[in-house]
Amino acid sequence: MAKEQKSTQLRRLLAGPEIIIAPCAYDCLSARIMERIGFNVVFHGGYNTAAPLLGMPDIGLITMLEMVGYARNMAAAVNVPVVCDVDDGFGDVINITRTTQEVIRAGLAGLYMEDQQFPKRCPTIGGGQVITTREMLRKLRVVFKARQEEDPDLVVIARTHASRVMGIEEGVDRGVAYAKEGADIIFVDLCYSDDVVGELKLIAEKIGPHAHVLANMTETVGRTLLTADELQTMGFKIAYYPVTALITAAGAIQHVFTELMKKGTTRAVTEGMMPFGEIGGLLGMDHYSEIEKEFMDNDS
Repeated sequence: MAKEQKSTQLRRLLAGPEIIIAPCAYDCLSARIMERIGFNVVFHGGYNTAAPLLGMPDIGLITMLEMVGYARNMAAAVNVPVVCDVDDGFGDVINITRTTQEVIRAGLAGLYMEDQQFPKRCPTIGGGQVITTREMLRKLRVVFKARQEEDPDLVVIARTHASRVMGIEEGVDRGVAYAKEGADIIFVDLCYSDDVVGELKLIAEKIGPHAHVLANMTETVGRTLLTADELQTMGFKIAYYPVTALITAAGAIQHVFTELMKKGTTRAVTEGMMPFGEIGGLLGMDHYSEIEKEFMDNDS
């Protein structure tokens, strides 16, 4: 029996009654931890590639193959669907065709593409200008064509940064337009106004009838953090945590190694560490030991 595609699996989750809590992994280990805890979708993000892979901020320096390749490894490491960030598609229509093809061939369940001008910038560090609505609709049509040819179930998320530079009304209008064009999920990236909750309600009210909507719950940047239940009540389908794993790991590493530098030992900070043997289990060491035993012990 053929194994169900991850994209089909994700579509089934989207059709279900519950909100999807979608954390972003920054590597295969963090993705496996998320899966083991019980999250049924893992997202991949640009910052989560740029920081660990290159030691650089998310300012448009990652190439398409680096981005998709990083996400490909995550998709291979877990059984749950993985959704890949593809920035602005990495170019115009021909480039976007290949980007979509590479995402599908990497075994990824979906992608999200934004309407920023090149060179793109992560919104949390000053994401800039946007292309026109017409240009973004053309890009989406290219994705849909490539999807139809290789994996019709690929989930497409359209992300707009327009509210940051043109106001929430423009962000909502673009979200509706992208949804009507055929995007499965709309991600309106909010500016940090004093009425984030009101803006989220407006997004759900205006865009929700046309497509699923995603809410960004980024910590430590002044954004209001709502619970999954609160977001579902508003009408959101996905609660997205883009840098939670990355900033948690960075904080923990800094804390432990500061302690080591100051005191010459980690004795006082081992409580929060995962036991080394547990890491092996998480990475499937038992499975590889069984393979070795099966094929090495039976040699004549």
